[in-house]
Amino acid sequence: MNCFQNRSHRWPLNGIMVARCRGPNMAHQGEPLLDCLSFAAKQRKLHVSQLPFLMWQRYKMLFHITNQCWSIPQTPSISQCLMSTGSMTKRHLVELLSLEEHEAESLDKYLTSLEAMDSNKVMESIQCHLCDIQIVVTKDRSKMEAVFRDQESSRVLHLQCDSCKKSVALRAGGKWWPLQESLHCGDSYRSSFKEVATFGERLLLHVLNRIIFKEVEHDSGTPALFLPIPADEQAKLIWCNGEVVGFYTLKPRGKLYQGAFGESYAMPIVDLMFIRKKFRQQGYGAKVIEDLAFMFPNQNFGFSHPVSPSLYIVLLRYLQMHPEMHDHIWVTTYTGDEGHRQNIWLLLRHLVRKKEILS
Repeated sequence: MNCFQNRSHRWPLNGIMVARCRGPNMAHQGEPLLDCLSFAAKQRKLHVSQLPFLMWQRYKMLFHITNQCWSIPQTPSISQCLMSTGSMTKRHLVELLSLEEHEAESLDKYLTSLEAMDSNKVMESIQCHLCDIQIVVTKDRSKMEAVFRDQESSRVLHLQCDSCKKSVALRAGGKWWPLQESLHCGDSYRSSFKEVATFGERLLLHVLNRIIFKEVEHDSGTPALFLPIPADEQAKLIWCNGEVVGFYTLKPRGKLYQGAFGESYAMPIVDLMFIRKKFRQQGYGAKVIEDLAFMFPNQNFGFSHPVSPSLYIVLLRYLQMHPEMHDHIWVTTYTGDEGHRQNIWLLLRHLVRKKEILS
């Protein structure tokens, strides 16, 4: 079989040689490299997921054309490519794209099937990440939870551990998602703030709020209600190397205040903010403030009362470094309008003088 040839180099990768396209059966020079690789894959009866092009794309490799030849500035090792092939096919909770896909399985019927299951049949089990024991899936251990505050029809199951009484897995889209696995995505390079848009991202927001925040990592000194987040709530997930760090939710300016007639939020207000414990003291609180300042330049924005002591310290350090923001950040109640807000910089100066927080 003709292979891709280069005048000076031949780059082996997963059994396919990459370089200049030649030969009557190959793609013509100048055609996309993917076409050439697809042809080679068909010759070797490889699945499209094994194409080196997709593997290199995962590793953020760049292709360059020089003198009608494809040159590769860096080439991942064969072992890296083979490892990435398996991870590309694995699906994650955050990639569950639609509510319809989730609701294809009736959770009520599933619970009934668990109750009627033959005791001699091997039952599914999931390991508790806290107790390090296997939890057998039964109806008694499965607890129904609403995904959204305003939609009782959208529900998931939480599998609870008998020992620690914590949730160890979530059932959605017809399968159980172990808690630790649900906190990752398929892109190990994702490190950014991403606005919540898909149903899978809403499910991950539910895991962070109702399981990690409420059950696993709640600080007793931090007041919180742990209510489900509304389906239309504006929110962002924070990622680091493919693992979710935390989230924050935002009430946009002009949105009607729930339970009030005709009154709306006077400024964008952060309603909930949560950073997982393993990622604290790494600057993510300051990055949230920077993200807000970027989205709302020269505008007021607030944090809903009560504000945690740790966030007050982060805000103090940020405002000491950014004096131009002294008049723009507030702690708010209700809609954040006049009489329902307090300037955070002035409040922090008062707390420092009383030595309630360290400067």
